Amino acid sequence: MTEEAATVETDGARIEDLTRRSSYQSPPVGYQLDSEGPNVVRVMREDERIERLSLEGWQDAPNRNRGTAVLFDPENFVEYVDRLGSAETTVWGNEAANSFTAVFNDHETPHDPGWRDHTAVLQLQDDPEWNAFVQRSGRYMNQVDFAEFLQDYAPSILRPDGATLLEVAMNFKAHRKAEFESAVDLETGDVSFQYTEQTTAKTAPKAGQIEVPREFVVALSPFLGMDPVAVTARLRFNVEKDGLQIGFRLVRPDLVRRDAFAAIRTKIADGLDSLDAIGVPVLLGSAPQPVRAQS
Repeated sequence: MTEEAATVETDGARIEDLTRRSSYQSPPVGYQLDSEGPNVVRVMREDERIERLSLEGWQDAPNRNRGTAVLFDPENFVEYVDRLGSAETTVWGNEAANSFTAVFNDHETPHDPGWRDHTAVLQLQDDPEWNAFVQRSGRYMNQVDFAEFLQDYAPSILRPDGATLLEVAMNFKAHRKAEFESAVDLETGDVSFQYTEQTTAKTAPKAGQIEVPREFVVALSPFLGMDPVAVTARLRFNVEKDGLQIGFRLVRPDLVRRDAFAAIRTKIADGLDSLDAIGVPVLLGSAPQPVRAQS
């Protein structure tokens, strides 16, 4: 190949390359309005690349509702769902997660899909008083700790009344250095703790007894925002050389918690029905995941 021919070939390749580069930098050849709104456009180029430009952030309002709200009170949840709910709305109760989720834009029919990305979550909160009893259930305490615990929560004790158990607590505190023995009344089920203690005023031992009911009933609510229910607690005790150890065990707190969750589900369903929400089912299960747009 001659030098002149090689120069012509090189110049041709450069011209072709520059032409291709200029086509990439050329302005868009077409604009098409997108179905999501007038401010979302589709930019088409000669090389078949499609770019999307959204101006939604510059609008006074978004194109559609989306996002998640988290509430802690069942009544507030009902009010919020009623305000934003429609025929597309479903509510899902997840007992394992202690939550209810409203999906405002769920699939309405097999032929009317929704994005499922606009939700409200009711995250149930544990009642502090419930936690206090659950944490101590099945654990032994010394006399002073048990007495102070009964003093702190005497207003919540239903049977026997708080004043009776408060008197028991004060007796335990007064004789915390005594030696205890126990006996059970088979007819009533009550427990009598016989004690003896040495007084500083005389060498003769002082004796007496403290009667404690075998069971007591306390008003507790597993979740904030729910009315308390009666929960039975069985007394537990252990008399050893180190002194009296006493405690209690709640009777099936898991069933109490399950019943409370079911009661909240009923409360939500009744609330939505009374507030004229249109066809909002309250289902048990995990809420469906948002639909992801296909690229």
